[in-house]
Amino acid sequence: MNTHNTHPLPTLPQLIKATGVALIVAAAILITTVLPAEHGIDPTGIGKTLGLTALNNSQGAVTKSNGNEVVAAAVAAPVISAPVTITSKQATPYRADTRQITLQPGQGLEFKTRLEKGAALIYSWKTQQGEKINHEFHGEPLNAKADVYESYILEKQVSESGGTLIAPFTGTHGWYWRNKNTTPVTVMLNASGFYTDIFKN
Repeated sequence: MNTHNTHPLPTLPQLIKATGVALIVAAAILITTVLPAEHGIDPTGIGKTLGLTALNNSQGAVTKSNGNEVVAAAVAAPVISAPVTITSKQATPYRADTRQITLQPGQGLEFKTRLEKGAALIYSWKTQQGEKINHEFHGEPLNAKADVYESYILEKQVSESGGTLIAPFTGTHGWYWRNKNTTPVTVMLNASGFYTDIFKN
């Protein structure tokens, strides 16, 4: 069955009125949103209220250099904080040491370096045959009481480890290993940095 559209077509005055309304709406959008956001032009102040002018400030300008387009730095780009860099001149000479340390079954042993506050220590160690042992990397302030120390790294049943330390205080900083195996374990220690001594405690 055929059906016919019985809705009347719009008259010429209605079309003119609808077109006029559409143009007014488009002009309002242009003035209140597009111009503030894209060009920073805000004659009504609405763009600033809505935060649209900030969008224009965050966009970089395009300039010409030798015929090529170059995006210039943003006029009001957010400031990005630089990462914190820790650096200081060291009075202690740089040194590097290798030590071979044997732990008897059930034995715990401590090996230390002496570092001034701010001095750097880099180290790595591993057991000779891949045996698993307990390990703690820690430090004690100068002239500290026996129970005063700071633990940096605490590991159980590992065969190797490594790290970097910027000494938070002047004192001794080093390693404690415990061999819970039934056979001796040899630890190969490599250390380097600006420490004054390396010794078995």
